[in-house]
Amino acid sequence: MSAIEAPGRTMEIDLVTHAESMTGTRPRLSAHGLVKRYGERVALEASDFELPPATIAAIVGPNGSGKSTLLGCLARTVLHDGRVFLDGEPIERSAPGRVAYLPQRLRLPATATVGEVLALFRRFAGGVADRVAPPPGFVPDERRPLGQLSGGQAQRTALAATLQGRPDLVLLDEPLANLDDDARAATMALLAEHRAAGATILVASPTAVDLLAVVDRVLALRDGRIVHIGPAASFLGRLPLVIWVRLEAGTSGDDLSGLPAALRSRREGDWLALECREEDAVELLRELDARGVPAARIRIGGPEDPTRASPLDRP
Repeated sequence: MSAIEAPGRTMEIDLVTHAESMTGTRPRLSAHGLVKRYGERVALEASDFELPPATIAAIVGPNGSGKSTLLGCLARTVLHDGRVFLDGEPIERSAPGRVAYLPQRLRLPATATVGEVLALFRRFAGGVADRVAPPPGFVPDERRPLGQLSGGQAQRTALAATLQGRPDLVLLDEPLANLDDDARAATMALLAEHRAAGATILVASPTAVDLLAVVDRVLALRDGRIVHIGPAASFLGRLPLVIWVRLEAGTSGDDLSGLPAALRSRREGDWLALECREEDAVELLRELDARGVPAARIRIGGPEDPTRASPLDRP
């Protein structure tokens, strides 16, 4: 891992990513100097990266960090400066169906049926046979209008439509939104099958937690800047650890929010989430003990749900 510094910014970048092009392996996707401005506001600073074939990459970052803008630039739905190449050729010369894109908000007529949506996207995909078929039950009844679907059913329809054909580059903006656990697992299995067939897939998400089990690389964005590019394992090492404290009735947790070892805190119902560096976790636990917080009220891990975290008072 190397840190590249420029005026006002630092980006960690995995040297293996660029070593691939030096060894003769042509990257599937190359982006050079991508910049997007809205008037005076810079939504995406100069961005350069490469991804090889048969790769799933997560684009992570908080809301407003530039994830959707980056995907829009790659999909050519957002005007931008810079160049994008697919297998060494300008992406604008790509044949129909080589790039599949699902935006965060897909607007379709409520009266359109599931079958009509699938047929429309199949034409976009070039009419070729599907590389991977979704599992039984993933796609709702093709006769049903979109307006009668739940949020999860509509999202599954959009995913199935987008993944038709044989795309070489798949761009998905928060595809797991509105999906239950079974649908999330089925979606990630579909993406893994497309990867096994050689596709390069970019998935935007506000958090990498749902994706780290299957992704190969992580691109982390902050304020329109790529601040980290590398294998999923290297990103996992940078994630803050979360220690959850169950608050007693009538308490706010304000007395615990300012503990020195905590990077930041937030209230989630009856729980207080304290983020810290992994190396500071023991010190934070000692600070909680000094404040009289019993181990039975503490959970470790589970960045989004304290009920999935590990109790401190059990092995």
